[in-house]
Amino acid sequence: MPDCFKPEYSNTRVIIDCTEFRIDVPASVDNRVFCYSHYKKSFTAKVLISITPAGFISLKSKAAGGRKSDSQLTIETGLVDLVEDNDIMLADKGFPAFKSKIDDSGKRVLLIMPPFLEGNNEFAKEETEETYNLARVRIHVERIMQRLRTYQILNKIPKYLFNNIDDIIHMCCVLVNLQPPIIADTG
Repeated sequence: MPDCFKPEYSNTRVIIDCTEFRIDVPASVDNRVFCYSHYKKSFTAKVLISITPAGFISLKSKAAGGRKSDSQLTIETGLVDLVEDNDIMLADKGFPAFKSKIDDSGKRVLLIMPPFLEGNNEFAKEETEETYNLARVRIHVERIMQRLRTYQILNKIPKYLFNNIDDIIHMCCVLVNLQPPIIADTG
């Protein structure tokens, strides 16, 4: 376990996040509806990436349309069935429905997300510190997402490759896992 996870997150199993890749405009109207991302203001494919604390991609979902929420995509991957009691999962704020799914499963898995700011109040000192500590370790999934884009293969997937999108993303994940670790070994 890398030192940056100790002691607060020493039982971390995975860090999860979703990312989107631009795609050509789908031919059918139905697919356009599913693939349009209001966040990216274009047509996208979305994928869930799960990394280990050491920074290796351990799970990649099938690509979905960019309109699908992060929580919905994560629930559909069956990730709840893969984690074990007392595991810790780290995520950003986009996974509240997934947190409910974990709670409903009866598993004693802790999904840690940054606190939500309610109303016009400020975060308490403890919440600010918790947010900082979580960001300090969650940044590694963002660095992996950046590595996925390094090859520029996923810049804009053309229509004729839509049937192969999952294989293309898989190979990019393999290339990322073959790179040197994102976390330096200080030991």
